[in-house]
Amino acid sequence: MSVGDEMQMQMKQRPPWSDLPPKLASNIAERLGPIELLSFRSVCKAWNSASSTASAKIESTPDFEPWFLLYDEDSDHKCQLVTETGKKFTMRLPELDGTTCLASNQGWLLLFKKQGLEGEAVGNCGGASSMFFFQPFSKTKIDLPACPFSELSDHVAAFSCAPTSWACEVCVINRVNDYELKLHLLRRGDKEWFQHDITCSGINTIKCAAYRTDEQEFYFFDNRDRLFIVFTDHNLVGWRFSRWSPVDPTGPQPKFFVSKSYFMNTDMKKKLGLAMAEHEDVSFSTCGTQRKSGGKDSFVYNESISGNRIEESKSRQLKGVWIYPKFYRVPPKEETW
Repeated sequence: MSVGDEMQMQMKQRPPWSDLPPKLASNIAERLGPIELLSFRSVCKAWNSASSTASAKIESTPDFEPWFLLYDEDSDHKCQLVTETGKKFTMRLPELDGTTCLASNQGWLLLFKKQGLEGEAVGNCGGASSMFFFQPFSKTKIDLPACPFSELSDHVAAFSCAPTSWACEVCVINRVNDYELKLHLLRRGDKEWFQHDITCSGINTIKCAAYRTDEQEFYFFDNRDRLFIVFTDHNLVGWRFSRWSPVDPTGPQPKFFVSKSYFMNTDMKKKLGLAMAEHEDVSFSTCGTQRKSGGKDSFVYNESISGNRIEESKSRQLKGVWIYPKFYRVPPKEETW
């Protein structure tokens, strides 16, 4: 018997990796980082199950800093993921092609996709524009009922909790004109969006949307520290306008925290390798997220970072979103609202 034949026989006699004892597989999983754990979970059902404890530990880590996901329509579906420590990974996510992220919460993205060229079918709305939830780490997609608008115009959104929960609500706001906002609201189980025109005064460009879990209200922050608040109670929907003040060391402790320039403060452009002179014409549009920090809500604003070109239309336009590493796997019956 040749050496090659002997090696092949030994390979055939070796048990498959899926037969690794559950306790040993679990011990291995607990020593992996989030990205390595994603690969580990995808090997087989047994390893996925063995990694449940390790996944729960990562997701329950207090004050975990968000990661940044950069996507570019001209990158052959390749996205750059930057962890809280600055490590970079490449993910192939064709689901993000042609989309704009409206909200990010608990590892889920709320995405809008405009009607395709020449009537191309998009999402679950035939040839119409669509909205859907997407979980990049498990690649789970949940379609929403027919999108109430065909294109974006200063639309900002938030959702209350993971879309797998029956308590999930989606709230989208856009400006109609200088004196009017339009509210779009959808609860899980609804077949149509609730819509209402709202007269507003004093609300400028909305830069952040989030859900206050303690108050059970949607908060929409403009760039002049004004608030538009939406609250729901069963079949009732209400709203009010307010003001808020940044942290005052001499005053009472704030009920929540905000980060208005998180992309710049974390030096993300440098971490992405786009801070060199040859990348000065790159512009970024980022979607914020929310989390708990010290037991209080913490919100990251949406940002628009312009390139150094005089003509913005000639800049390379990139999109990004702040996201937390979550490992949801959703049964097929949960993949629709």
